[in-house]
Amino acid sequence: MKALTLLFSVLFVLSAVFVAAQQTVPVAIQQAEIDSTKIDPFGTNQLDIERAQNFELKLKFLSPMDAKDVEIRAFISGYEFSDVKDISDQIGPFDFDANITYVKKMQLTLPDDVSVDSYQLRVIVSDRNGRENVYNYQLQIDTKRHSMKIKDVIMPASVKSGQALLSTVRLENQGQKKENDVKVTVGISALGVSASDYVDEIKVDKQEDTEEMFIKLPKCADAGVYDVNVEVLFNDGYSKVSGVGKVTVLENEDCKVEPAPVVVVQQAQNQTSEVSASNSTGKVRSALEVILLVLVALLVIVGLIIGFSRMRGEE
Repeated sequence: MKALTLLFSVLFVLSAVFVAAQQTVPVAIQQAEIDSTKIDPFGTNQLDIERAQNFELKLKFLSPMDAKDVEIRAFISGYEFSDVKDISDQIGPFDFDANITYVKKMQLTLPDDVSVDSYQLRVIVSDRNGRENVYNYQLQIDTKRHSMKIKDVIMPASVKSGQALLSTVRLENQGQKKENDVKVTVGISALGVSASDYVDEIKVDKQEDTEEMFIKLPKCADAGVYDVNVEVLFNDGYSKVSGVGKVTVLENEDCKVEPAPVVVVQQAQNQTSEVSASNSTGKVRSALEVILLVLVALLVIVGLIIGFSRMRGEE
């Protein structure tokens, strides 16, 4: 009898645990908005939203009883590259008090390469043990009427001044309309050089490359890293998209400045002193020679006087 009672007790406890585990999270979404526009999980109307943008999901919650450790996750399935970066946001955990309205905001990003199609925005409200609440909202992801993206700019990382910078630009038409006569300009404004090319036609969701564009750099441009500006005009010139790349301009050996001659002042002063000393020595030597000649002349005169005096005395 005791064994039977113990068995019933164990079964009762397990049933209670099982029932508790199967209880739905009491927190419910009362209202949902995307960028101030209400969305209804039970309606058939879809909300149209453009890709290549961030949007805010605003949710109002209400719970009839206290709830703890509640997490909210919002996501969109079906994105081609969701394994790299999915379209989702997650907040929590939160504790909810009974009969109090809570407002939570979430941020999601629609990539520019998500396919134009119908999707479901799923919001899951869950806690540690209860059965989650799932809300599905219908979305139509759309794109702009005219939209162009610079997919890639192909050019060397460096080029010597005086040579040519060759570049090719790859474009993708992400709009709803085919684009004709798309003008692409690549230039280095700091050097005042640029080149342009036209792409005749780019169909919707297709990519096209420009022809190779030739930009002649000034022969003696200063070496350094320069911005390469890319500008694309489409929609008959009424729409524009731009981007910036980098290129390193190397010095041209033919433009190296010869070093200025070095004047050694001390050496010049020494040379001046030597010249001055030489001039002084020459002047002294000349003076001594003059004095010697004068002395010789005086000796000759004295000798003549003595000679004449002796001749007179003998007479």
